[in-house]
Amino acid sequence: MKSKLAGLILMLVLVSGAIVLLQREDSPGTVEFAQGEVQFNRDIRPLFSETCFNCHGPDEHSREAELRFDLPESAFSERDGGVFALVAGSPEKSEAWKRIVSDDPDLIMPPPDSHFNLSETQKGTIKRWIESGAKYQDHWAFETPRKAVPPVADRAGWDRSAIDRFVLARLKSEGLSPSEPADKRTLIRRLSYDLTGLPPSLEELYQFLDDDRPDAYELLVDRLLDSPHYGERMALAWLDQARYADTNGYSRDGARTMWVWRDWVIQAYNEDKPYDVFLREQLAGDLLPDATQGQIVATGFNRNHMITAEGGTIKLENLTNYAVDRVKTTSEAFLGLTMACAQCHDHKYDPISQEDFYSMFAYFNTLSDKGIDGAGGKNAEPIIHAKSPLHHKNVDTVRDTIEFLKLERQKRASRLRSDWESRERESLEQLGQDLAFHEFKPLMVNNPNIPPSMVEFQEEAAVFLKQQSIAPGGTFYSFACSLKEDPDSLITGIRIEFLPHPEVNEGSLGYGKEDELGAFGVSAVSVSAGKVPVADFDLNSEVALKDATASYSHEEYPARAILDPRWPTAWSPLGQVRKSQHLTLTFEKPVDPREAPYFSIMVNFQQIANAGYFKMMAMTGKDDGTNIPSPIQRILNKSIKERTQSEIVEIANYHELHDPELESLNTDIATYRRRLSEMTEPYPVQVMDTAKNPRKTYILNRGSYDQPGREVEPGVPAFLPPLPEAAPGDRRALADWFTDPSHPLTSRVAANRIWQLFFGNGFVSTSADFGAQGEWPSHPKLLDYLAVDFIENGWSVKALVKQIVMSQTYRQRSEVTEEQRSIDPENRLLSRGPRFRMHGEFIRDTALKASGLLNDWIGGSSVKPYQPRGIWREISHYGSVKDLTQVFVQDQGRNLYRRSLYTLWKRTSPSPSMMAFDAPNRELCVMQRETTNTPLQALTLLNDPQFVEAGRVFAERILQALVDAADRDRVSLAFETVTSRLPRNDELEELVKALEEQRVYFERNEEAALAVLGVGEAMRNSRIDVADHAAFSVIANLIFNLSEAVTKG
Repeated sequence: MKSKLAGLILMLVLVSGAIVLLQREDSPGTVEFAQGEVQFNRDIRPLFSETCFNCHGPDEHSREAELRFDLPESAFSERDGGVFALVAGSPEKSEAWKRIVSDDPDLIMPPPDSHFNLSETQKGTIKRWIESGAKYQDHWAFETPRKAVPPVADRAGWDRSAIDRFVLARLKSEGLSPSEPADKRTLIRRLSYDLTGLPPSLEELYQFLDDDRPDAYELLVDRLLDSPHYGERMALAWLDQARYADTNGYSRDGARTMWVWRDWVIQAYNEDKPYDVFLREQLAGDLLPDATQGQIVATGFNRNHMITAEGGTIKLENLTNYAVDRVKTTSEAFLGLTMACAQCHDHKYDPISQEDFYSMFAYFNTLSDKGIDGAGGKNAEPIIHAKSPLHHKNVDTVRDTIEFLKLERQKRASRLRSDWESRERESLEQLGQDLAFHEFKPLMVNNPNIPPSMVEFQEEAAVFLKQQSIAPGGTFYSFACSLKEDPDSLITGIRIEFLPHPEVNEGSLGYGKEDELGAFGVSAVSVSAGKVPVADFDLNSEVALKDATASYSHEEYPARAILDPRWPTAWSPLGQVRKSQHLTLTFEKPVDPREAPYFSIMVNFQQIANAGYFKMMAMTGKDDGTNIPSPIQRILNKSIKERTQSEIVEIANYHELHDPELESLNTDIATYRRRLSEMTEPYPVQVMDTAKNPRKTYILNRGSYDQPGREVEPGVPAFLPPLPEAAPGDRRALADWFTDPSHPLTSRVAANRIWQLFFGNGFVSTSADFGAQGEWPSHPKLLDYLAVDFIENGWSVKALVKQIVMSQTYRQRSEVTEEQRSIDPENRLLSRGPRFRMHGEFIRDTALKASGLLNDWIGGSSVKPYQPRGIWREISHYGSVKDLTQVFVQDQGRNLYRRSLYTLWKRTSPSPSMMAFDAPNRELCVMQRETTNTPLQALTLLNDPQFVEAGRVFAERILQALVDAADRDRVSLAFETVTSRLPRNDELEELVKALEEQRVYFERNEEAALAVLGVGEAMRNSRIDVADHAAFSVIANLIFNLSEAVTKG
């Protein structure tokens, strides 16, 4: 059976690998044009830009022979010796042509050392252009778009939409015909992904299949556009362009809080905020008259850049880098220009001078930001505190849910307390079976801020801290320890017992006075083990911690705060500080004391106060996460009649602490409380704010912050339309200039980007570059038509989206014919419907929705679903600091299953599964993601706990829905749920055969079956047969791996 299982895994990899073949046909590429009149913009400018402009283009510093091929007056002017680079109509008299065809290495152009070569076809194109008069054209993208009259269409159904008429005319000119319309199953799946990022449910699928109304498709479009998930889908691409992340980047990569801005983006798309307003508020919302809180939040767009808080950096250098990033992002996202190329010198290909760059830079160089800021998980100023715009409607529902869960918790606790007496000794003693504790002897301590005399090691292996010593950010004590006696077994964790001391606040545990006399708090504990005693914590020999429990925890100060850096408080036994308490931390993997006899234990006391007197111990024995403390064991040794009321309550509380059902309820209550806070409380957001004394802006020599040249004022590139006379030099005037209806780029770039969302490529495939290096549009008149129409429809994004998805062009079948593969291999002519591999976010969300695990809450803070342990540690320099992004602590409960849009984005270590599917790190603006197809993607789908868990929960869902059904029916339902179509007979036979093989294997290997069913935190229905459940889980995972499951077609 092992060979059969290996064969199945190979089949999975091969099936996933088939993505390569399907994607390759629609990957980006250049557009081939039919023979005809040679046009400068379409045919010649790209050649000159690639091979000539580097030496004969806009950049005067690299220009040779004072010759420019981007300007006709230079190209046609007389040169030394009476020669002309170009002579209209005469290649033989054109010096440029002579050099292009020369064999002399000293004369040939491009020169050999440039490593540029012109093909014979390209040479022929240049010759034909010269022969036809060498007519120059202004760059098409820098001319105001005009709305051409759509061609007449002679194909039924293709005459109602301007999109279809332009596309049909282009296809006919290339000798092609459109593809047939896709079937209804394909259309609803395509539409659902494109408008919500989620697959349709079976209920939605069959409603559409059964809807025979002539406008059924349009009604479906309208329903999906009205879905709150539409805003999430549209926001995903904008977050790439806005380089949104939850961390600052650079070496430390500390946390920031910007999710309220993300919520603003989602809401803006859902309410169809006009694009000109969307742009204006993000560039200058703070400068608008009577600016609302939402308009100020919108300016977070240009505070999403990386920020450093690292010592030793130079403030002015950082401020320069931030402003450069804002110019780059703003110019790419809204203008489709690579202005950053002019930071150090004039642009080599486009007419963007260095002065143009720094004139634009001046708009973004006036902020009140500090340059070095954002340490300790705090936002970098300027900031405001604002509520999310999304969460006003469901507040009462969330409150009601919290009260319901609290009632359920109370009921469960009452049931536990009613029967604990009859089974308490057996159950509790069983929990602690084989546990043993061994005292550590502290050898040395490291705390540079505390005098050594303040720390005393006492004979009974205890540590006595003689005074309160909390610094503003908390106080670390790092202890080097050895075991007093060598244990005979592996060490599975540590325990710290805090004991009352007569010299500590009248015999209590800690030095706290404000919250409660004698309180203390522990916010972090780190452990390392090695062969020599080291007081400094050693990150290289760190022991990963899996769990934290305590003898008692205050509700607001739970033990899990130790391991969860997002938790705003520390662990504290507040309310029980006059009796001994303990904190137990279990290891991810046991430690062999023979290999590592010395431990470094670093404890961070924070927020409340530090403890006074405590012991540290190693734990050996069964690692079950319960670790019964000695006070509980002492109570157990008494008969029930001998126990005091407080001891009875203490035993009951401890039993409740380890009840799985109560633990789940507590997790849900904490999740909903966090949700309620996000819905009702203001949170910090980094925003734009003009300084009272703005910095002056200078042209920086070679882009260096410390080499200022001539001072410049705010302004726009000289080659584009000018600002109105007397326009102020602020961002509001810049935003007005961007959104002027006559601007040649803004609406074009926006229309192109929106088209790209649905077809994989825009009309201009280089969506970040509409300049000379950019690609000629595949359908220039259609692009201009949509750009103008976009403005005429009030800049409505939803109207443009609807216009696209209602077209016959969009509704075509995506299967490729041999003729199309030959003439239109990359679908640039739009001879068929869009087909390409989806983003990783869509793929993960599909698995979550199919399994029923998806938590579809809209908006809110970022979450941390499954990812491999230890990845953040590889790049963390501050592993124990109470910071959101230094130590990865996985979320629990519903937050594990939120949409991928909300996954916490750490710039130096983004989600590994999303990175496998080409997600950017968001350090910079990204207008279009790369699309690759690699075996790593198939392996991710096979092994990522999120997909394995989704597979087993999906299997459980199918098995419970069809209890007595045949395998064929169950497999068919699973296949249809994921792909929205019924499997063919041959596909069904293969899947049923694989299911039978897996069932036999798991019947003989129960341990393997339980391993599959044990992945993930979702509870399993134990009434389902183990082998059957495991076998179907593998089949469910196989279906998730199908090329069709990860491809929009």
